[in-house]
Amino acid sequence: MKITIPDLPQTIELLLDIRSSFDGHTKTIKEWLAEQRNQTKNNLALLNQQSEENDIKILSIFIRDLMVRGILGEAGERFYQAFCQIIHQKSDLTDENYQKVLMLSRYRWGSTKGAAVISAVVNYFGDTLAWNWSGYFNQAEANKDNNFIDDALLKIKNIGFKVRDLALSNFNPNYAAFDLHVTRVVARIGLLAYGWDITEDKTIEFGTNPSDPDNCLFLHRLFLHLAALCNNQFTPVDLDRIFWHLGRSKCKAKTKCETCPINKNCLTGIKRAR
Repeated sequence: MKITIPDLPQTIELLLDIRSSFDGHTKTIKEWLAEQRNQTKNNLALLNQQSEENDIKILSIFIRDLMVRGILGEAGERFYQAFCQIIHQKSDLTDENYQKVLMLSRYRWGSTKGAAVISAVVNYFGDTLAWNWSGYFNQAEANKDNNFIDDALLKIKNIGFKVRDLALSNFNPNYAAFDLHVTRVVARIGLLAYGWDITEDKTIEFGTNPSDPDNCLFLHRLFLHLAALCNNQFTPVDLDRIFWHLGRSKCKAKTKCETCPINKNCLTGIKRAR
């Protein structure tokens, strides 16, 4: 049987008008992307004028996603609201306050353990980097090809690629935190086949499990490659969000291939929509 890998730019364009619902709102994928890009723009604007207020704002955004896996229901917004409620200035960055934030946000592994993570992150950005956010994000950009593998944050217990990449995605669109729902959609469409182009690098392990560090690096490099195939009109974060919304609207556990606009491009759709 002859298999044709889907044309990526054409496939993406067909997906943009799909309507997807999240957090009580329904929009087209194109509208969700515009909202996300605007939020990233606003986050980056905080870097342009260094101040104590902006340092705390950046920290609250960044640390919310570093901690999200430990929040019951992975409700990062609950942590963010608690953090903003209690932490207003650098003098508020104390172990006692960290524990209050974690108890309010229902941190699943105990406030003492969670406070140790927050303290280590704050010490790194505050003491080691002297709140030089631009320096950190410049390092991330310079090391995007290897997924910033030498990032000091990755040495902190309970911080792995997935949450670190999620935190970075708020400021750098080359980093996306892939989950199994996204990789399932990518596999169904047939886009994993583009991954063979990057496996000449023997450090890359072909795989779809974002929790596995080797697979995570493969997915990171794959999405950089997919972005390049789109002439960088869509970033890895854009593509991650497109496939995430496709998974919520059409490509669920029980697929809706018959009404999906890419059912003539997608390898699974070609089979199931007959």
